[in-house]
Amino acid sequence: MFRAFLLKASEGRTAPDFSLKSLAGSGGRMDLICRCVIAALAVPGGPERSTEITIVLEGPPNPPISVTFSGAEIEGAPQGEVEVGEMIAKAMRGDPPRGVRAARWGFREALLDYRRQGFKAYYLHEEGEAFRYARLAQKGVFVLGDHKGLDPGSERLLDELGAKRISLGPISYLASHCITMVQANLP
Repeated sequence: MFRAFLLKASEGRTAPDFSLKSLAGSGGRMDLICRCVIAALAVPGGPERSTEITIVLEGPPNPPISVTFSGAEIEGAPQGEVEVGEMIAKAMRGDPPRGVRAARWGFREALLDYRRQGFKAYYLHEEGEAFRYARLAQKGVFVLGDHKGLDPGSERLLDELGAKRISLGPISYLASHCITMVQANLP
């Protein structure tokens, strides 16, 4: 199964001026974003080739920006938050590393792009169908929010586009943990 993750980062900084020494503070929870990229791509022996992750940054100063990491194209899986932060900053400056790209896309555009590519959308939500029983498409994009979750407008958009709600359990988990659980339970 080819899978993608779409993370809506409501506070993610949209300029490459955040401090790599203070990803949590200066980057609008860039630490959370970096951990999600690592969870999606880092496996023993290199990057997870059947995965990509798109982060929709919606924080100041000029939202939105989407940054996509393609496991099929990236040279090596990033090993730490600072490395991922550097890759995001380079992509925002117009000098992206191989397998990373940035675009002036918001959540809607990113979601519609996955749909055009034939991906079925799955919204990771505590009140959805149990993940272990869900029948999943060959190409799935798993949508999740940051520490604030998704806003009502984004949830409405997902419902309008027919996204299926999938639950990893009855409690909220960190976004990076959700990605790890999905990766561990897919072929």
